[in-house]
Amino acid sequence: MFSAVLFCVLLNYAWGDLPSSPVVFRVKRQNGPVYLCGTYPNQYYSYYPCYIEQNKCPNGGDMLGIGCIHSAQCTPHYNGVTTCISGCCCTVPNTVPPNPPQPPVGAYGFCYDGQRSNVRCSAADQCPTGQSCMNGLCCGLTNEESRYACGGQLSLGSCSNEGCDKGYQCTASNYCCECPVGQSGGQCTNGRTCPRGFTCQPNGYCCASCPDNRTPFGACRPGGVCGGSARCMPGNICC
Repeated sequence: MFSAVLFCVLLNYAWGDLPSSPVVFRVKRQNGPVYLCGTYPNQYYSYYPCYIEQNKCPNGGDMLGIGCIHSAQCTPHYNGVTTCISGCCCTVPNTVPPNPPQPPVGAYGFCYDGQRSNVRCSAADQCPTGQSCMNGLCCGLTNEESRYACGGQLSLGSCSNEGCDKGYQCTASNYCCECPVGQSGGQCTNGRTCPRGFTCQPNGYCCASCPDNRTPFGACRPGGVCGGSARCMPGNICC
């Protein structure tokens, strides 16, 4: 039988069709496969896996030392994903998709509790589930929102049916504050004027806003710190 196999190989050699990759031949008188190893013209038979000193495949997987033509021929020899590469059975390494690129740290603003966020908002429904629109940024819920909803100051309670007591405004965080964004600069009733950077609102409070009425990039942190390239402006808002 072995001589018959050798004859077929030599016949292929004569036809110029000698395989250049490891091929497995099974011989009945042996307990295991016979491997045709090497590349023409330096080929040889072996009862041991081919490329025994080479253990890596081009795909980064391990070389099993089994010859193949189709990937299905490699399956019985490994308890995992395999493939056939250049006539050799190879394992397929686990591939983990790379993490998507993250915005630079400077692109993030600060939430009231120190969280970083780069998602702007001007209404409650603009933030994902589990987040609240706090001072122009979508921030994770912590059950402390009422303490910082008004530009970092304590709110006057939750909005009721999107409304508040007379003189107060329902903010995007669904809490009642003296101003739509930021902290109040005081009242402007009875002829009182507002500090620089504030304007008198119909509810009688001096309120600030970012230039061109842009949405704030969060409230200022202690020491006037803001995220990104924003600056701390009157009303304790980052613009």
